[in-house]
Amino acid sequence: MEQVNNSQPLELIADNIFQVIPLLKKRLSHISAFQSKNGLPLSHYQVLSLLSERGSMSVSEISDYFDIAKPNITPLVDRLVNAGLVDRVRSTTDRRVVYIVIQDAGRDRLKEIRALLSENVGSWEKSMSDEEFRRLGSALSDVVALLGKI
Repeated sequence: MEQVNNSQPLELIADNIFQVIPLLKKRLSHISAFQSKNGLPLSHYQVLSLLSERGSMSVSEISDYFDIAKPNITPLVDRLVNAGLVDRVRSTTDRRVVYIVIQDAGRDRLKEIRALLSENVGSWEKSMSDEEFRRLGSALSDVVALLGKI
């Protein structure tokens, strides 16, 4: 029986991770202009997106999701609250628990960044075939699903 070399997939994954990060940063560079114009870093939009998808979450839950220490998430949430994009709401069952809830202004801001991102991604289509563009979408969906499992 032929022995399978398990290190090859590991090496391939590791190599691809190092290659995909700078490629994504380069391809998404237009977001930097949007961030500068609107004064919010990408991390703020990531939190808005998460809250839009999941509804209310505690700071601890947000911290756990992004694997960022709670003391680093709290100032981010403070800035989102001060910008009127999210609000803090106390739990009705446990007054010690405070949930972060996206506001309409946060949803609007998130729509703006998604529209910009869609426009940016749409420009990629010109440099690849329809099949390649479809494969890119499918591959990114697979990456999200698979990384969500680990």
